[in-house]
Amino acid sequence: MLTLLPPRCRLLCLSLLTVALAGCAGSIGGARPEGAAAANAATSADSLAQTSWELVRWTQAAGALRDIPHGDNGEPIRLTFLAQGKQYRVNGFSGCNRYMGTYKLQSGKLFIDAPATTRMACVPPERAKLEADYLRALASIDTFTLDSGGAPRHLTFNLRGGDVLEFERRQDPPTP
Repeated sequence: MLTLLPPRCRLLCLSLLTVALAGCAGSIGGARPEGAAAANAATSADSLAQTSWELVRWTQAAGALRDIPHGDNGEPIRLTFLAQGKQYRVNGFSGCNRYMGTYKLQSGKLFIDAPATTRMACVPPERAKLEADYLRALASIDTFTLDSGGAPRHLTFNLRGGDVLEFERRQDPPTP
C-alpha cells in the first residue's frame, strides 16, 4: 500500500508509524502507584523531583533478605530523581558504578529508564551481580508506594518478579 504513494509521502508515513510505535512501546508496563501518597505523587511528573533515596532493604520473592553492601568508598546504593524544565532524570550509585537515565510519571505509573553507567571494575563478583540486578530492577517495577504525600521518607518498589526494594529518603539535591 505504501508503494503506491510518492517517495516523500512514503517517508513521512514511515516516520509517523515509527513515532507511533515508539510511543506505544514506551507506554507498556510501568509501576502503578499503591496507596494515597503514591497515587498523589503519580499525578505529576515532578512529584518525586529533587528527592534522593538510599536502598536499605531488598526482600527476595521467597522472603529472604538480600545483602546490600556499600561500595569501596562506603557509598550506599542510591537513587536520585531530578527535574529541570520538562527533563526528568534519575541518577545514582549502583554498587560499583554511577548510573543515569530518565523517569516519568504518566497515567498514574512510574517508568524508570537507567541505561547509562560508568564502567568501573566491580569486585567481588557478588557485588557485580547485585549491581546488574539492581539496574534491571529499576526497569521492572510493578508498583510503588510512598509513606506520605507531603514529605515522604520511605519509598518501596514491588518488582514484577516478586522482590521488594525499600528506600529511605536522604539529603535531597539542590533545586536547580
